[in-house]
Amino acid sequence: MKSSRYTPAPASSRGMRSKRSGADHADLSLAVLLEKLLFGLKRLLVALHYQFLRLLPGGRSLPWFKIAVAALLVWMALKRDMQFQINLKKPGMESSAIPGEASLEGPGMLVSQSAGAAHEKGFGWGLLGPRDPFADAAGDSDEDRRNKSYIRRFQEVAKTEMEKFGIPASVKMAQALIESQAGTSRLATKNNNHFGIKCFSKSCKKGHCANFSDDHHKDFFRTYVSAWESWRSHSYLIVKGKYKKLLENGTDYKDWARGLKELGYATDPRYTEKLLEYIERYDLQTLDR
Repeated sequence: MKSSRYTPAPASSRGMRSKRSGADHADLSLAVLLEKLLFGLKRLLVALHYQFLRLLPGGRSLPWFKIAVAALLVWMALKRDMQFQINLKKPGMESSAIPGEASLEGPGMLVSQSAGAAHEKGFGWGLLGPRDPFADAAGDSDEDRRNKSYIRRFQEVAKTEMEKFGIPASVKMAQALIESQAGTSRLATKNNNHFGIKCFSKSCKKGHCANFSDDHHKDFFRTYVSAWESWRSHSYLIVKGKYKKLLENGTDYKDWARGLKELGYATDPRYTEKLLEYIERYDLQTLDR
C-alpha cells in the first residue's frame, strides 16, 4: 500500500502560482478602479443634467446632443482666446515693417513686435465678444492690409501719446498713415520719420536731418533713431508750436483735420479730406475712446 504523505510542490511551481495570483490581483484592482471611475462620471453627468434642466423654463427637456454641441462651441471659443494669449508674444510672427528702424522702444514704453502678428489672426473675443476693428477682413485690398497692419502696430503708441499730450489718437494715426504711406515711404524707411517733420535749423549736427525732394523744391527732414522717437517728436511739434490751439478741440477729429490744414501742416489742398477719409474708413475714432 502506497504512502499518502503530502509531497510539497517545487519552489519554481509555487513562484509561478504566486506571480499569476499577483497579476490576477492587479488586473482585478485596475478593473475595479476603472469601474468606480466610470460610475463616478455617470453620477456627475446625471447631476449636471439635472441642474441644467432646472434652469430651463417650464422644466423642458433638452437632448444630450444639443448640450454636447453647445459645450463644444464654448470650448472652441475659449481655446481660441487662450491660443491668442499664448501666441501674443511668440517671436518671429511679424517682423519690423520699417526697414532700418532701430527700435520701437521709448521711455516707459515698449511696442511689442509680435502684437501685430496676433492681430493678423483676428484679435478680439470671437464668440465671446467684439472683434478688433483693425483685423484683416475678406475682400481687403493690399492697401487696406498694409494700412491695418500699420494701425495695429502703432495703435498703443497713438493712445499713449493721446493720454500724455491730448492729441486725438485717430488724428495722429491718420497723419502717420498719410505722411509715411503706412511706414513704406522713403522718409519713413530711411529716416524713421513718419510725420514729414522738417528741420529748419541752420546749425544742426551731422545725422540730424537729410535732404529730400518735396513739392518740387528741396527741404531737410528730421532723422530719428526709431519710429517711436518720430511719434514723440510729432507730439512736441503739436503742443509747443502754432498747432497748440488745436488742443481746444478735444477729441473732435473733424475740427482737428480742418485746423491742421488751415495752420499749414501740409500743402496738399485735400489734406483735410484725406485725414477724414482715413479716420472714417478705418474707424480710427475708436482709438479716442
